[in-house]
Amino acid sequence: MKDNIQNNASLQTVIAKLEAVFDVFNKKFFGGKLEHPVISVSPDTMRGAYGWCTSWKAWQGKNEDGYYEINLCAEYLARPFEATCQTLLHEMVHLQNLKDNIQDTSRSGKYHNKRFKETAEKYGLCVEKSEKYGYCITNFTTETARWFQAEYPNDEGFALHRDTATKADSKKKSSTKKYVCPVCSTIVRATKTVNISCADCEVEFIEEF
Repeated sequence: MKDNIQNNASLQTVIAKLEAVFDVFNKKFFGGKLEHPVISVSPDTMRGAYGWCTSWKAWQGKNEDGYYEINLCAEYLARPFEATCQTLLHEMVHLQNLKDNIQDTSRSGKYHNKRFKETAEKYGLCVEKSEKYGYCITNFTTETARWFQAEYPNDEGFALHRDTATKADSKKKSSTKKYVCPVCSTIVRATKTVNISCADCEVEFIEEF
């Protein structure tokens, strides 16, 4: 049996790499004690969020209590690998707070409070405040950045990512043609070009574009 040919359009490699980084971060910052979540990649549904961590065990398995989910948004995988990993660590902080029963957000998880900031600063992140979303802006501390660059030298991250380009209007132009009587304004619609007349006004309908 021939070896499977790697599919460059598959997320399998991306997710496997994110899971491996999770394990490294878990050991480095959390003593390996964080419960492993389901790590996923899907489109940004929060208008600019790099990722998220569910506050409930969104995934279920046989004979299990379930699993939290950490999602990395597909449109932002093209960022530098370090930036993607900063997002992963950010979401792992949420996971730690869930473990410790610390409520670190409000407004449906969008506003990050001071409790999030306090935890994040314990686990390798420096935190800045956004006027709209609270203490949500996180980056590696200088020490963490040096460690990361030594751990992952010259890592180019992910080539596969979801396109963020603005697409043309997805609505299909209707194939129905509209014809109007120029006298009484009666409207007739047809799916093909037709030559029709208004019997009352005795004039031909005009196609309206």
